[in-house]
Amino acid sequence: MGNRIMEKNALLIASFFMGYFLWAQQPSKSDKTLFEAGNVSTSAVEYSSSFANSEKELYFARSSQKWGKGDMKSTIYHSNFDGKTWSKPKIASFSGQYDDSDPHVTKDGNTLYFISNRPSYDSIQSSDIWVVKKDDLGEWGIPSRLPYPINSKNREYSPRTDGEGNLYFASDRDGGYGQGDLYVTMNDDQGNLGAPVNMGNTINSTTGEWNLGISSNGEILIFEASQRKENISPYGDLYISFKKNSSWTKPQNITELNTSGSDLYPFLTDDLKWLYFTSSDSLKSTDTNIYVTSFTSILEKYQTDTPVIPITQECLTNNSYEDRYASYSPNGENILFESNRDGNWEIYLMDKNGKNVQRLTTTTAENRRPSWHPNGRKVLFESNRNGKFELFTLTVKNKKVAKLSYQIGDGEPIFASFSPNGKRIAVSLRESENKSNIILLNKRGRFLQTLTNNERRNFYPKWSGDGKEIVFFSRKDTDNLDDEIYRLNLKTGEKARLTNWPKHNFCPSWSHNGKKIAYVTSMEGTRPEIYIMDPDGSNQIRLTYNENGETLPNWHPTENKILVTAYRNGNYEICELGL
Repeated sequence: MGNRIMEKNALLIASFFMGYFLWAQQPSKSDKTLFEAGNVSTSAVEYSSSFANSEKELYFARSSQKWGKGDMKSTIYHSNFDGKTWSKPKIASFSGQYDDSDPHVTKDGNTLYFISNRPSYDSIQSSDIWVVKKDDLGEWGIPSRLPYPINSKNREYSPRTDGEGNLYFASDRDGGYGQGDLYVTMNDDQGNLGAPVNMGNTINSTTGEWNLGISSNGEILIFEASQRKENISPYGDLYISFKKNSSWTKPQNITELNTSGSDLYPFLTDDLKWLYFTSSDSLKSTDTNIYVTSFTSILEKYQTDTPVIPITQECLTNNSYEDRYASYSPNGENILFESNRDGNWEIYLMDKNGKNVQRLTTTTAENRRPSWHPNGRKVLFESNRNGKFELFTLTVKNKKVAKLSYQIGDGEPIFASFSPNGKRIAVSLRESENKSNIILLNKRGRFLQTLTNNERRNFYPKWSGDGKEIVFFSRKDTDNLDDEIYRLNLKTGEKARLTNWPKHNFCPSWSHNGKKIAYVTSMEGTRPEIYIMDPDGSNQIRLTYNENGETLPNWHPTENKILVTAYRNGNYEICELGL
């Protein structure tokens, strides 16, 4: 739609002259062909192609106005292939009166999604997603606007479906990561579309993600992104991402296709042999056309080059008991953990290679979730030895235990950790299964400050290396349903949400240099796996692919190693990941 294109380009005008510099340095291009020159691709503006019925039916948007010049109005056209030639495009029966664009026809050819600013009884005139279906005679019926929350008060673009009928689209609605984000709404067994979910900041960024294409199997995503540092154009470049084990890989710039102009609206054929896309071809161009190129070599290259972090994994314990919650000592020479190997939960210590295991606590009570004091001589842990869980310290050398003076309300402390200077303790105060808040104590356990104050779960505070921030996970913004990870600045009190996926994200841990955060992700009914991301939540990459799962990551104090609690052979063991 012209109004969206102009608004997006206005945001990018500051990058115009940089585009000329990049233009002169473009990499070699793939062979691409102007599709149906003089018939479909003309001197007018054509964009957003969608094929159906074994590529014998085509729908696309056309405008007689100039690309990027004013409020461009578009109309949806269609053309049919008789086995030899494509028919002269005609205006679709449901289009022509309003500003319609971004057509997408489903695989069977019987349903078509598009965006339009036409009025409806329940919305103002804006860029919304509409749907139209064919009747028993094969004629298009009357379009209807998709309901809230698929459409929003803001604008929606580029609706596309995979072979299962799941709907993907772009929107600049509130709550996204940048100017525009990609969303997906899942199709249930009855053909009903659910609430849309942001595709997360592996795909989305602080700039803009707009027009997209999805493979029929739902495992290849190509989309337009603007203003990324990898872009060839200051406008839109095409990026590709692959779904692996329910997660999307880091998007890669398809450098063979992108120009100094706008490259957008990808469409993949079902057999993955051909990629259709729209291009204005250069910064100087005032029109766009539809191109086609072989996708085989592109697929082979970017599947092979998909960013993967090679890791090694070694299990340091191997027994029939539960060994969990491991952490390296500040000098990296020892590992602290909890285990029920002697009949109840106790605190243990072993060498970094898993040898020389020694028991640090000996009680009939439960002693849980140990963590190190930064001097490496003391351990902080929870114990119910006095009837309910309280915080204690243990001196490693003589195994002397001291109770902290902490006492507030009826809650129980859980997931406690010392600050890097040893002067403060961050801990979750659990009042019930669904309510806990994070508080600060001094080193002796006296209350200092409440860091979160809501009626949801707020767990697992972990300090940054400089002691200025903590990360934790919470359900405060998910109606108490999903765990998401947050970052809290202790000086300003500002909280930033780092994950936004339709699954649980929990147990974050800072790397030794502060450049990465390890965390755990799991979907309902699946085992958890380890991911890493940048401290701002970007570049989310999956590390482990084990059907049994891993959880509770803790970084090495100086090396790129992570201790995890891994489910192996029917119980939990302590394992080490080497990056």
